[in-house]
Amino acid sequence: MELDQAIKTRRSVRRFSDRPLAKEILEKIIEAGSHAPSHCDSQGWKFIFIDDGAIKEKIFAAGGSYAVKNAPYGILVLYNTALSDNLEYRDWIQSGSAAIQNMLLTIHNLGLGGCWIGHLPNKRTLRKIFSIPKSYAPVAYIILGYPLAEQREMKRKYRLNEIWAANKFIWPGEKITVEVYVKRALKKIYFVLPSFLKKIIMPLTDKLVKKFYN
Repeated sequence: MELDQAIKTRRSVRRFSDRPLAKEILEKIIEAGSHAPSHCDSQGWKFIFIDDGAIKEKIFAAGGSYAVKNAPYGILVLYNTALSDNLEYRDWIQSGSAAIQNMLLTIHNLGLGGCWIGHLPNKRTLRKIFSIPKSYAPVAYIILGYPLAEQREMKRKYRLNEIWAANKFIWPGEKITVEVYVKRALKKIYFVLPSFLKKIIMPLTDKLVKKFYN
């Protein structure tokens, strides 16, 4: 598949078949992540592959997405923050994100599907589940597997001439809505709740989560 085609036809996939994932396929995906750009060529990624249902259940029970629980496979992407002195721009997040995009494109190119997941438990909980030291920051989680069905095209929201400018910012500023402020506050509260309370309110929180066809 040509690069341009891979970029434009990749879709987020959340529903998968039970077809097993071969080790050599997984290795190609991880290798693609390791070839991403990183701040000051630090190459501080670590990738934890998850196929254990009990671990996925722990992530879900602690506040993670249903997609994590339901997907056959996952990859937790971490980055070594001890390699960074740039707290202003948090370059470990940039470096980890670059690896994730490489991996998602490779997943698509290999005939699989994947989705970038940021709906996770708080980082302290993830560190506990996986025994992650404080010097490593969870960046995001990738679910992956073989798609259950053909993926629907997702139209771009903006034309090209609406999203680029030369030499200066030309767009009007936008105010953060009250709804967004409320959602941010509720998420902060949700992240610090104990697991048993999260389970109790899960039916309510599920109604607030955006649903996708793919």
